Amino acid sequence: MKSITLLSVGVVLLSAASVMPAMAGSSGKHCDVKHHIGQWGGHDGMGERELRHLRHALDLTDEQKATLASQRDTNKAEREALHAKLSGARAALTTAVESGANDAELAVLADTLGKLQAEQVLAGLKARQAFFAILTDEQKAKMAELKTKRMERKKELKSERKETQSS
Repeated sequence: MKSITLLSVGVVLLSAASVMPAMAGSSGKHCDVKHHIGQWGGHDGMGERELRHLRHALDLTDEQKATLASQRDTNKAEREALHAKLSGARAALTTAVESGANDAELAVLADTLGKLQAEQVLAGLKARQAFFAILTDEQKAKMAELKTKRMERKKELKSERKETQSS
C-alpha cells in the first residue's frame, strides 16, 4: 500500500517537474505591447490612466502638462528602441531554452537580458526625476501624501488576504 502511494506521488512530482521548464520557456513568447495597452496603459512605466489621475490630483498647470507631454514625446523613440531590444533578448532566450542550449549560452543571453532590464529601470528612474523636477513643493507634498495612503491601502489588503488564507 505504501509503495503504491509513494509511486503515485513520485509520478505526480515527476510530471510536474517536466512541465515546469516547458511553461517557463514560453513565458515571454506571447507578450507584446498590444497585450498590455488595454489593461495597464502600455509599457511606459506609468500608463495614461495613472497620469490623468495624477494630473487631476496634483492640479498640474497647463505649462506642467505641456512639459510632461514634450518629455514623453522626446523619449518615445528611445523607449520603443529599448522595448524592441528587450523583446528580442527575451525571444532569443526563449528560443535557446527550447533548442536545449548549453548553460554558458543561456548565461550570456540571460546576462544580456538583465543588462537591458537594468537600462529600462534606469530610464524609468530618469523619467521619474524629470517628473518630480517640474512639480512645486506643494505638489511634491501631495505626491508623498498619496503614496502614504496607497501604502496604507496595500498594507490593509495584504493583512486581509492573510486573514482570508488562514481561515
